[in-house]
Amino acid sequence: MQKSKCPCLRHVKLLVAIQVVTHSHFSTATLDHPLVVNRGRLIWSRSQEAVAAFGNPKYFTDRYISSNKPGVMIKLPNFDVLFEDICNVSPLAKQAFNDENPAGISAIDEDADMYKWRVTDSFNPNRLVKEIDKIDNFQNNGVPIIRLRSTLHGPQKKLGECFAELITTAELRHQWDATNDIVDEIYAGDLEELKKYQDPKYGTPSMFGIGYVKTKQSVVSPREQLTLCGLQNFGSGAKLIWGVELEESQNHLFPEDQPKRVPRSTSHLFATTIIPTEHDTFDVEYVLQLEIGGFPGWLTGPVVIETVKKMFRFAADYFRGGLDDGALAKKLASIPDDLNGIARFHSPIQSDEVLDKKQTLLMPP
Repeated sequence: MQKSKCPCLRHVKLLVAIQVVTHSHFSTATLDHPLVVNRGRLIWSRSQEAVAAFGNPKYFTDRYISSNKPGVMIKLPNFDVLFEDICNVSPLAKQAFNDENPAGISAIDEDADMYKWRVTDSFNPNRLVKEIDKIDNFQNNGVPIIRLRSTLHGPQKKLGECFAELITTAELRHQWDATNDIVDEIYAGDLEELKKYQDPKYGTPSMFGIGYVKTKQSVVSPREQLTLCGLQNFGSGAKLIWGVELEESQNHLFPEDQPKRVPRSTSHLFATTIIPTEHDTFDVEYVLQLEIGGFPGWLTGPVVIETVKKMFRFAADYFRGGLDDGALAKKLASIPDDLNGIARFHSPIQSDEVLDKKQTLLMPP
């Protein structure tokens, strides 16, 4: 008789969706039902536990730029530190920043990795997610950093913005992330002002601002994140989506319609790099170190991997539809080729074919 799978793993599959997007500092928050593992089963303790996490100050500066809301200023990240850390764990990000003609997954030199990665799923070109690696307890944060690579087929038009919308737009995200409750942009930064502080070697920013995510009640109580995120575009056609959790000092920026604080998750490091390789084909490398507030670090890896796999499965069909007569193709047809910039990409076109009824910002899963 075939043995059943470990009960704890069955429970893991029911866990909260990954909210995503730095080393953290901890403050106090109360779990409704903190997680305890007992004899291979997940159970809930009635005791209280401190679980809130915030962004690492090393990723932030003391500089601010204006937002789209009067009186609200957005704290700028230290782009040198942030992008260096991203390049150290993402070969495709390193290509995007340094190569005039990045070649994608096929050009990765594994021997050049700064860190020793453990292969979870070895490279297989016939799989949608070709390879999965991880480093346990990366930088002593108690949770693994996960790296997934895939090759997708789809149109090049607005590629970075379209991929970001899989994560940031509720209409799309809810098709693959059943536990997401809220994903919303609450403040958008002034891109022209941002360019004064960002070195041109880091590409051209087309999205920058603060996003809020909250998960639904599920096996665990709701979790929330408040993140600073952005999208960089490069002359080669490469794209980088990045994000960092805000510091505790920025908690006054939580949305006014969400006054009750819940346990916080944090992404210690997040980046999704997109490299066009052939006509209508592009490689994607997704790197994430996520801490789910109050959830055991040793169980976080399987949760992250399964959630990101779901996103890639949805993305494969969604982008392939952009080459035929799918929803993405219809949406792109409504956007003139000569329009640039995310504000126009999210222009209020009155059409049932446009999926993003409301602009939202970069909250990776």
